[in-house]
Amino acid sequence: MPTTRRRRTTSPAFSAAPQAPLPTQPPWLEHLTLSGLRDRLQLVYDCWTLLELPDGTSRRPLYLTRGIEEPETCYLKRLEAARPTGFYRDALRTYAGMLSRLAWQELPDSLTRVATDVDGQGTDLGVFLFLADLLTLRDGGCLILQLPPQHRWPSEGDRLEALAKGDRLSLPRLQLVPRGDLLNWRLPTDSASAAPASGPVEIVWREPRRQALPPRFASGNAAVPTVLIDAHGGLVPDPQAWLYRSLSVTDDGLVLSTWQANPNPGAVDGYDVVPVGEPSLLPQRFDLPALWYSVDGSAFGEGDLPHLGLAHQYLNHYRCRSDYEDLLSRTALPVGVRTGLVDAYGFRRSDGALGSTQGAGAGDAQRPQRLVLSTSSFMDLPEGAKFQWVEIEARSLAEHRAYLQQLEEAMRRDALIPAGGHGPSRTELEISLTAGQSFAVLQSLAGQKSSMLSTLLRQWTRLTGEKLSDTPACSVEICPLVPPQPPRKPQPSVQEWLVLHERGVIDGAELRQQLGLGEITGGD
Repeated sequence: MPTTRRRRTTSPAFSAAPQAPLPTQPPWLEHLTLSGLRDRLQLVYDCWTLLELPDGTSRRPLYLTRGIEEPETCYLKRLEAARPTGFYRDALRTYAGMLSRLAWQELPDSLTRVATDVDGQGTDLGVFLFLADLLTLRDGGCLILQLPPQHRWPSEGDRLEALAKGDRLSLPRLQLVPRGDLLNWRLPTDSASAAPASGPVEIVWREPRRQALPPRFASGNAAVPTVLIDAHGGLVPDPQAWLYRSLSVTDDGLVLSTWQANPNPGAVDGYDVVPVGEPSLLPQRFDLPALWYSVDGSAFGEGDLPHLGLAHQYLNHYRCRSDYEDLLSRTALPVGVRTGLVDAYGFRRSDGALGSTQGAGAGDAQRPQRLVLSTSSFMDLPEGAKFQWVEIEARSLAEHRAYLQQLEEAMRRDALIPAGGHGPSRTELEISLTAGQSFAVLQSLAGQKSSMLSTLLRQWTRLTGEKLSDTPACSVEICPLVPPQPPRKPQPSVQEWLVLHERGVIDGAELRQQLGLGEITGGD
């Protein structure tokens, strides 16, 4: 009897929904909370990228301003010499590394199957959670989405057969959305809704449009896709540079919509909202598969930036270090001084009347010519004039150096790094005392991460139909990154000390000292 091969259904996990009307407001409009944080998010992002945008634009002129009456050439040279360090970025990576120790108690089989590709782009589960920690530590929070499977099958056997063949689109996918890309959200209390919801009823986020760009200086070659080099995509905040996606809870289920902005000079804001594809409906689903991962467990989309103070210290250190290096370069060498060639007003005197303001050349007052010295140069000085090297007394250098040391100590304390010269930390208690409040932030984030992972697994099993026990999914242990200590040398026992004394290796005084009998013996 011939068998027929079953094929997957043409409809994805989201079934086609009726054509939805255009949104009442452009999707690129930001929530009031995000608008108030945009400047601070840009500041910590600049510290993260070492004051350099991905397209090569420098942000250093914004934080290192030009001095009063400073020549432009000198200012440009000072900007070029003022290179920021990676202290802020390394500190956040240290924080995230201290949260990377996970003890999984239970993991669904479907998630174990795709643990090396949780987002459909080859990202490992550990790397995905590490990036989520970095975004949360830098921006104060991030959004974790769970996208349902794109392929649906008529039976569970067909789905398992597809999974055995490596069909990644038959399982859910995780997606990270930085805080700056989560544009808007609506909570159940914002408007009346008949559908029950445990979180937001609508979210709007943006994704960079991965357009194909021709290689530079090779217009005849094939186009190559744009490579995303950071969480923000390295794109300008132009509405047409993004795709805008929306997940909303309706009475029929969950609706996914996508729009883009097309330039239109006749529009109010210069762009028209154009839908991309057809809206998709996930029936009988009344909760958004989205998690808000924050440091302090604040409400959806809320939360302060935990390391904003460290970013300000980083920028202050950058400015003070630039000023210090500029002063040091100006005062590192002695200055040549010529005396007796100019008058009290700075004009050159006549060669025949150095000691008098009246002479043949008094009417032709000129500025002295600049003298450039080298190993083979010489000069002719008139009688009464002299040349000497003078050391500059830069008393402000010591003050700048002391202030820089104070900033560095404060930064190292807030970044869980011991003060310079005190050696590496040895115990977790020492790190907690050195870090203070920052270590408490890590402990709070460890609790939030454990709760987030439990909710993440519950949502994952809800999409895959698997069962999950009520026990905690995993435990997060703060790893202090303590350097390994050298093993202690074993100490001889009492019997071994007596044997050494009998063999004449040690004398009686040494034996009494090792056994702690020196005072008693001395009293006898």
